Amino acid sequence: MAHSHSVSGKDSKSTFLKIPVKVWGLLFLIAAYTFLAYKLVTFNQYTEFLNHWRQMPLSQFWWLAVVFLFLPFNWLIESVKWKMMTKHVQNLSLKSSIKAVLAGISTGFFTPNRMGEMVGRVMFLNPENRKPGVTLSLVNSMTQNIIMTFCGIPTCIIFFSVTAGKMKFNLDLYLLIVGVFLTCMFLLYFFLPKLSKLLKNNRLGRKIKEFTDCLAAFSITELIQIMLISLFRYIVFCIQFSFMLRFFGVELTGWQMLIAIPTSYLFITFTPSFAFSEVAVRGSFAVLIIGAFSNQTVSIALAGMCIWIINFVIPMLVGSAFLVKNKA
Repeated sequence: MAHSHSVSGKDSKSTFLKIPVKVWGLLFLIAAYTFLAYKLVTFNQYTEFLNHWRQMPLSQFWWLAVVFLFLPFNWLIESVKWKMMTKHVQNLSLKSSIKAVLAGISTGFFTPNRMGEMVGRVMFLNPENRKPGVTLSLVNSMTQNIIMTFCGIPTCIIFFSVTAGKMKFNLDLYLLIVGVFLTCMFLLYFFLPKLSKLLKNNRLGRKIKEFTDCLAAFSITELIQIMLISLFRYIVFCIQFSFMLRFFGVELTGWQMLIAIPTSYLFITFTPSFAFSEVAVRGSFAVLIIGAFSNQTVSIALAGMCIWIINFVIPMLVGSAFLVKNKA
């Protein structure tokens, strides 16, 4: 009996692994649209949003226009980074890289911290290159998290120093945890090529070599370039958020924005969430952090919601079209 059970388990595992990437992509896509519909139906701030929209002077709309102008620029930067990440595995065109990035937003929409992005991205790689593609997608996410942490820790320290007494929070413990994480991630990131070479010489390495061999080809210079692209994209995110706050008439000085926005992103980075629920996470942290400098709570929450719609929902809708059309 035990023997038949193990064979059955093996068969089910084999069947699981044989499911085509295209099928996984479509399943993720259906789930993403289901969750988006759920969020739209359960959203309870439509009245406040429409009231703000009607009262908005026309002169404010140029802030919104600039946020939209940054949208393609934002994802172009990410596509250039993905093209660079995959160049040692497969030489993607910029067009294919853009499609892969947008498809990844669709498949990552309902997974924790957008882990499902790898499914959409690897669909645009040749079948034999998809295992290294999974690893490269994880490293790609790591670079963005490192940048958000690296930029967020100093502003977080300044923020809690400035707002001491207004907010109660165990800052020392939080910064210790985040600081340890950042140090480990930095060391791991720049050690990846050497780690890949070391793994070849042991039993575990031989089992996962299809996933890790792709890392050995990266030079330190390339790793630094990829990190700088992540920094550039992060700056674009911050500018977009600051302009969206301006659009909703949130009155902050440039210095307050420079402190509050990176601090908000730091908290978002280290809060487990799904992309579809990030509107609530972003809104709550925006109100918590930015609200320390302004009592315009509704405007701050709406700014957080709108930046989520522009940067994630719109690309998700576009990416889903690429996902369906892809013949992988």
